[in-house]
Amino acid sequence: MAEISAAPVKSLSFDQLAVARKRTEAVSEFLEKQLRSYLDTLRSLLVPERILGKLAGSRFEVPGVDKTLRELQEKYRALSGKPFDFPKELETEWLSEVGPKAELQRWEYTQEITIEEGKRLIQITSPTRWILAYGPGYSVTQAIQAFARKQDRRGTDQLRQFVVNELVMQALIARSSGLTTLLGELRYNVSTQFHPALSGLPLVVIRSQIPTFLPPESVIAAATGLSGVPAFIELIDVDAVRELPDPFKEHLFQLVQG
Repeated sequence: MAEISAAPVKSLSFDQLAVARKRTEAVSEFLEKQLRSYLDTLRSLLVPERILGKLAGSRFEVPGVDKTLRELQEKYRALSGKPFDFPKELETEWLSEVGPKAELQRWEYTQEITIEEGKRLIQITSPTRWILAYGPGYSVTQAIQAFARKQDRRGTDQLRQFVVNELVMQALIARSSGLTTLLGELRYNVSTQFHPALSGLPLVVIRSQIPTFLPPESVIAAATGLSGVPAFIELIDVDAVRELPDPFKEHLFQLVQG
């Protein structure tokens, strides 16, 4: 597991930005719609009962649940301390509160850019990366904001459940190699990653194989200055899309050439 790095920087003028944004919006909408359709078809493989059995409210036991519980408890203990000031031990009843449905959330992060006045923090959204999490409950963005409010921990129970939900999703994906392989064949890579704003908490990330990039800081500064909103979206790399390999086709060629 590792932090996901920011998108690479690629030359782009401000005049080219409008076209790049339009292309990005079209591709991102298509990719997300497609991914949601796949996950809806696979929803029975993503329910927490698959690995937790009766601990998640199922009527049936599942093999290996004791081992899964031990692993979850160990990973929960490893998160002790700030910003996760929760009870030291994971209570099994919390597992019955894990949301029943896997939801997609956009991957967002902050990046500092240089402007004439100094520095500015920009919220960057990826058009090709999503966090897979159980809901309903706190989204990743809401949890990050809540953790940042050090003096306001009224939502401690919701934050604790957010953490438990993420750990359960990670445990399920770790036991679902067939699922991750299938999504990989469909050009969506599944991995466990760290978010820079959530120290030590692993998240399950689904990433399209379509490359993205960020324009130079001067373009981001001009765009956010014009809009008045400190937010920007990574852009689809159209040139890289044209050169995407086709592993299936390449494998077939290898077979017929043998």
